[in-house]
Amino acid sequence: FSPETFTDVNEQVTFSNNSMGAVDYLWNFGDGATSNITNPTHLFAETEEGVIVSLTAISEFGCIHTVEHIIPYDEQEVFYVPNTFTPDGDNFNQIFSPIFYSGFDPFNFSMLIFNRWGELIFETKNAEIGWDGSYSDKAGVVADGIYTWKIAYKNPQTDERKIIVGHVLVLR
Repeated sequence: FSPETFTDVNEQVTFSNNSMGAVDYLWNFGDGATSNITNPTHLFAETEEGVIVSLTAISEFGCIHTVEHIIPYDEQEVFYVPNTFTPDGDNFNQIFSPIFYSGFDPFNFSMLIFNRWGELIFETKNAEIGWDGSYSDKAGVVADGIYTWKIAYKNPQTDERKIIVGHVLVLR
């Protein structure tokens, strides 16, 4: 079958029947739908749980063989990291924070902000806490300019750790 994993909640899958000696086929797509077409295509909806698909092949002598395959859901990493924010006190765009829609473990997250000299000026391990443009409690706010960020996170499905790096412009 192709694709071998779901990466979207609604996805069409093409099945190839490699049975030999069978004359009748019964596909069970695991979502209540069936087919007796030799090589069907099926549109799956709401695939977050994955499905078990089975093919039953029947020979002209009535011999029956069934094979099952699991099509898992692979949650893709979907996130947005803004490139500018304006911590100027007007209640709009005050915090720099990445927005993760899927594909990350909130318990394995860190974000670092560096100034142009490579000095660490902000750190968080909580994805819900963003940078407000301050340097420290004593130093106050940073000057307008470009700052480097480094985000490390883990994909909970694959257990793969990822590091992404970029820049953010501070405008007041």
